[in-house]
Amino acid sequence: MSDPSLTPWLATLPDDWTRGIDLVVIERAYAAHQSPARHYHTWAHVMACTEQLRTVPCERPRLVWLALLFHDAVYVAGRGDNEARSAQLAREVLGANESLAAGELTAIEGLILATKDHHARLGVAGPDEGALLDIDLSILAAPRDEYMRYAGQIRDEWVPAVASDTEFRLGRVAFLRRMLAAPHVYLTANGQQRWDQAARANMTWELGRLQKQQGWVERILSSIQRFIAAFRG
Repeated sequence: MSDPSLTPWLATLPDDWTRGIDLVVIERAYAAHQSPARHYHTWAHVMACTEQLRTVPCERPRLVWLALLFHDAVYVAGRGDNEARSAQLAREVLGANESLAAGELTAIEGLILATKDHHARLGVAGPDEGALLDIDLSILAAPRDEYMRYAGQIRDEWVPAVASDTEFRLGRVAFLRRMLAAPHVYLTANGQQRWDQAARANMTWELGRLQKQQGWVERILSSIQRFIAAFRG
């Protein structure tokens, strides 16, 4: 599935990102993002990440951009292999492009796989990995109305297809608490300076909103989750 807007969009990007990359690569990435049941993990997310990349320092922006194109190419809410399948698709599509060396393909795969657990890379992420992971989560620091829209889209991807409202709230509360408990939301100094404060404010707001929706049984379950997480951590 192609789109006539892809060519003019590509023309706005730096030449050193797109040089040698066939339009068919972009069309394959675009088509992958048209799979059903997506609300947040859409092509709009790819475009938003691309805009952020223009402002985020990294060593190899071309590889980071190509990884961003495919990092959510395969997305099914609740599945644990989305990143692995996305990385595999990226290698398949980009491997047919003669402008990329084998080492570059491996680097792109690694960047995509790193999106499975952002905070696992805290303190060990390289410049490109840190940049990509921070860009992927930059939505957390968006203006409140945009953040609210994002939070609603995430819920729509999960409820009712994968989880009930209660199950989703429990999982989302656990995610927000885990993010807020970390020493930093973002991995790079640039991300921490630009986005940490706003992201914490947004997540604290959403956490409070979700907790108000919880009944007493759900609050008990949430407290048990919190205790288990603290015990393991």
